[in-house]
Amino acid sequence: ILVKRYLRKHDAYVHADIHGATSIIIKNKSTEPLPPKTLMEAGCFALCHSSAWNSKIVTSAYWVHAEQVSKTAPTGEYLTTGSFMIRGKKNYLLLHNMSLDFPCSSKLMMKV
Repeated sequence: ILVKRYLRKHDAYVHADIHGATSIIIKNKSTEPLPPKTLMEAGCFALCHSSAWNSKIVTSAYWVHAEQVSKTAPTGEYLTTGSFMIRGKKNYLLLHNMSLDFPCSSKLMMKV
């Protein structure tokens, strides 16, 4: 539902190269290309939230432009519910470190 509802032109779709992985949408309000760091972080997030994380499987993630993602299969093929067809070239991400970090911040209040 998220991909169908929120993926728009100039956005990027990121997915781990393993069945059932999380779909990541990077919203891009401008026509400028997305920064490579943003794509790498989204790829790492997709891998860390896939079955590859718990299974300790080495795999990769990729990103495509929004117009490459389709809900319809080519003639003679069938897509299962919730699946998407990627048309064209997948842009694979070279992830060097697969880690999931949660930043913490605290506020120090001083009495004067």
